[in-house]
Amino acid sequence: MRERTNVLIVGDYPPPYGGLSVQVSVLRGLLDASGAHRCRVLDIGESRRERRPECLPARTPIEFGGRLLRHAAAQWVIHLHTSGHNTSSWLAALACATAGLLNGRKTALSLGSGQAPDWIRQSRGAMRAVVRLTLALTNTIICRNERSRAAIAALGIPARKIVVVSGFYGLGPAVGATLPDAVETFLREHSPVVGAVASIGPEYGLPLIAEAAARLRTVHPRLGLLLMGPARFEHAALAGDLLQAGQLPHATVLAAMRRLDVFVRPTYFDGDASSVREALALGVPVVASDTDFRPEGVLVFRRGDVDALSEALRLALADAPRRSVSAPSEAGSWPRLLQIYDGLAGVPRLVRRRA
Repeated sequence: MRERTNVLIVGDYPPPYGGLSVQVSVLRGLLDASGAHRCRVLDIGESRRERRPECLPARTPIEFGGRLLRHAAAQWVIHLHTSGHNTSSWLAALACATAGLLNGRKTALSLGSGQAPDWIRQSRGAMRAVVRLTLALTNTIICRNERSRAAIAALGIPARKIVVVSGFYGLGPAVGATLPDAVETFLREHSPVVGAVASIGPEYGLPLIAEAAARLRTVHPRLGLLLMGPARFEHAALAGDLLQAGQLPHATVLAAMRRLDVFVRPTYFDGDASSVREALALGVPVVASDTDFRPEGVLVFRRGDVDALSEALRLALADAPRRSVSAPSEAGSWPRLLQIYDGLAGVPRLVRRRA
């Protein structure tokens, strides 16, 4: 029997749910279910100081560094999920890459933010040196689109080290989820229902989708807008036709998403949004802004343009029958990631210790 591949995933772990933390959670579930991989998660997110059975805490920088070094010395593959658009992100990446000196550089770095390419290009002085050194020490650099790949390659990083892989690994192991009563009632009382992830920040475009939904009520008087996530937003014209469900477990979000008539991603920037891939995989029509990359099957609109969004929503709602789920882009990048892990596990060992 082939020896199991040990993988230490470093990144945010829920709660809160959203973005990178959901990717890490789904990946952990898939690895645990695979039987061929042993997985641990080192949490560096908002809940990093809590003790939980699903992951290892990183309550202090010393504890974070110690856990990295112990796993590297024991020859675990280290895979960091981070945004790539701020200083703390790159310091964490440098720590993971440096720890990789103990395991033959069995390190992978996933950069998930649509802002990462601009941040890399605009970095100067000591920070640019940190970025270069981190990328040089990292074995495999995973980015979400061609623009990110080009920004990394412009630093002189060999093309063989850079791969473009979607952050949507798959829907994860099937988990039954019951919707909160308020969400279930809202879905029953409204038709059609448009949904979106409500992340905090003006760049996520919540005013756009609220205004577009309000306009569409002249054609669809029972239309409802369901927002799932931490951001709070009000729109007087929607009144009781807007439900802010707040933060929900990922399985619950998928259960609600499956019931939507259209999923909208109105952001001003993006890498390769997992929520878009999830909606496609569930057979839900998707309308999204024309950022650097959108997968096949998405109806795109000009970012920041509420007229264009309203028209795209009108077209999506007019095309009522759900599309079949068959496109390879919707299957998830899970098999490709396993290839990367198994390749890294084969790198010659430098130090051997028990983690």
